[in-house]
Amino acid sequence: MTNDTSEECANDALLDSKRRQDKVSATGFDWPDISGVLDKVAEELGEIRQALAEGNVEHARKELGDLLLVAVNVARFLDADPALELRRATDRLCGRVEKVKALCAARGINMQSCTLCALDELWNEVKNQEGTTT
Repeated sequence: MTNDTSEECANDALLDSKRRQDKVSATGFDWPDISGVLDKVAEELGEIRQALAEGNVEHARKELGDLLLVAVNVARFLDADPALELRRATDRLCGRVEKVKALCAARGINMQSCTLCALDELWNEVKNQEGTTT
């Protein structure tokens, strides 16, 4: 499967989920505001943590699906295209990693030997240079 096909499938899955959740919402089965959806995000994340703590990766995967479903519901409440927002977030990730690489190169730092803590500091430096907190 090519990347284009994989990307199309991911986009289709996100948009299909949003459309189907719109239909469910139209029946009246919905939260009155986004706060309930955000609580559900925390709940699903907790269920993933619990499944992993129990060593049940298969159950954690199921809960990941639930978390993704709820994340799409957050997008619905924000009137956002979940595929577009995921693409933008991925682009930010890749752009920031490139900037961290450039910082490392400019400072003579071997990125491969950096601790996670050191990389996180560089990451935050890049975010501060961008003037963002996300």
